[in-house]
Amino acid sequence: MAKILSVSIPDELMREAEAVARAQGKTKSELVREALRRQVQLERLRALQRYARDRAEERGIGPEDGEACVDEVRGGRA
Repeated sequence: MAKILSVSIPDELMREAEAVARAQGKTKSELVREALRRQVQLERLRALQRYARDRAEERGIGPEDGEACVDEVRGGRA
């Protein structure tokens, strides 16, 4: 079931959103839903990156060790 969300948007942003929606042949609702989906995906990715960074730090692995780790996982293949 769909829910209705009421959001305040500055006039200029609304004009831009309307123009983008028109150009893409979408409704403003579709445009906003897509933007929210992308934001949720981005937040999930950031959480995964934080998790990986924390696990790497626990193991003493830093950004400079990335290439060696990839080589190790690939079995030394380039």
